Amino acid sequence: MKKPILLLLFLAMLLQGCEKTSKNTEVYREPAKEIPVIGRPDVLVIGAGPSGIGAAIAAARMGAKTMLVEQNGFVGGNLTAAQINPMFTFHDVKGRQVVKGIAGEFVAQMVEKGYSGGHMTDLTFDNASMTPLDPEGSKVVLLDMLEKAGVELLLHTMCVDVATKDRTVEAVMVENKSGRAAICPKVVIDCTGDGDVAAKAGADFILGDGKGVMQPVSLFFTIGGVDTAALRTWMKQNRNLLKDNPTDKEIDSQKGIAFLGLNDLVKESIAKGKMDEEVANRILMYELPHNQFAMNVTRLQKISGVDAKEMTQAEIRLRRQAIEVYQFMKDHVGGFSQSFIATTGSSVGVRETRHIMGDYVMNENDILQGKAFDDGISCGTYAIDIHPGQGKMQIYTGSGKKVYEVPYRALIPTKLDNVLVAGRPISANHMAAGSIRVMATCMAMGQGAGTAAAMAAKNDGMTRNVDTKKLRSYLIKQGQYLLRANIKETIDPSLVLDRGKSDGSKGSHYNPFSK
Repeated sequence: MKKPILLLLFLAMLLQGCEKTSKNTEVYREPAKEIPVIGRPDVLVIGAGPSGIGAAIAAARMGAKTMLVEQNGFVGGNLTAAQINPMFTFHDVKGRQVVKGIAGEFVAQMVEKGYSGGHMTDLTFDNASMTPLDPEGSKVVLLDMLEKAGVELLLHTMCVDVATKDRTVEAVMVENKSGRAAICPKVVIDCTGDGDVAAKAGADFILGDGKGVMQPVSLFFTIGGVDTAALRTWMKQNRNLLKDNPTDKEIDSQKGIAFLGLNDLVKESIAKGKMDEEVANRILMYELPHNQFAMNVTRLQKISGVDAKEMTQAEIRLRRQAIEVYQFMKDHVGGFSQSFIATTGSSVGVRETRHIMGDYVMNENDILQGKAFDDGISCGTYAIDIHPGQGKMQIYTGSGKKVYEVPYRALIPTKLDNVLVAGRPISANHMAAGSIRVMATCMAMGQGAGTAAAMAAKNDGMTRNVDTKKLRSYLIKQGQYLLRANIKETIDPSLVLDRGKSDGSKGSHYNPFSK
């Protein structure tokens, strides 16, 4: 061994260990070491949530050697780990399906296997459609789709660092039970939900509204053993407690019960100390397959989803909230007397953290006006839906009124050349992100990202050099729905919800853009 190398090793040994920095914080200096390279894929996708699923399947189907890394022991992200339900939203108010492609294939397989009743109307926030899914069935169906596409899957693994040179990610460092390793891809797609990869690579970003205020986190949980016939009867007898006083016909015609209201009862329970003061000031729940109800009621503000200590606090407090909400349902709502908590999310659901700054920043006008883009890669029609980061009132503009496109440029971080971001942390402001964050929109967005990444990997790996006209043509051939394209419309008349003007007061929401 040459003397300079010996000297460097000796110096590294001297530098390792604990010490105080100039800011009086304690650090530990690790010695330099070599780590094995375990993969050189064309496309590396980090995070197997809805956007990561769409991205990995699309890239692999394009012929790219694709690797998908996920921190859990299963795939699905918020759909399975956090048990967010239902999936929103595939249709506009006219019953037109505007999210198709891989997301549409997924739902079709779930229905075929008995894990979902399919798309149905929603009497809560008047969503154009809702799609309740069995989380356990979702895990298996998604794995089958990934395997069939030829995606190499690595579970129980986290991205811990990124090596970047000249605006290009050269390696992504991962860790798991086997130790630390490197993966050296041509193109990386960040589907972590928090922009972890892009942030580690040096991308600019904002947190929440740019002033650090983020939407609150929630713990979804399911209640089983509900007598749904008794619940429907109770709803008819207490319709004045529910949003918009639903008619008998509306209550009976629901394929899956969608329930929103009880504001005064919740307020009273909080005042009596029976429920945490930060729970949502209404009950929101959805019927799932197998006689279970997904509860979207727990809530905690001022929690950063990228801070482990704060997330630990959230896990503790929200699990206590879940028990309180369950007891409230048994005490106040018909059909719950013999019910039980069936499952809780394995992790708290996070609505908002980083927004990566990209070549285009989506804004609320793009959503509200239904904007189309020359480089549009996917569509969305969900409302601007912002749970309060402070205060109690939720912003909700109504789903399905306009159909907008997500532009490819919003997935490209300004400072990086071989990285795409898909899912909720794309380049969008706080208002626009309140719409694009939902799972159906994210899965469609992931399909666009995966297709683009495969195209880039076949050339120089540079994401900005992708021919977006050709990208759109590929997506259309894959069954993706895009605006200003010659696509056969799929319309379901049963999903046209005739409610007239809806009053959000009993849902504790308002529309600041209504005028």
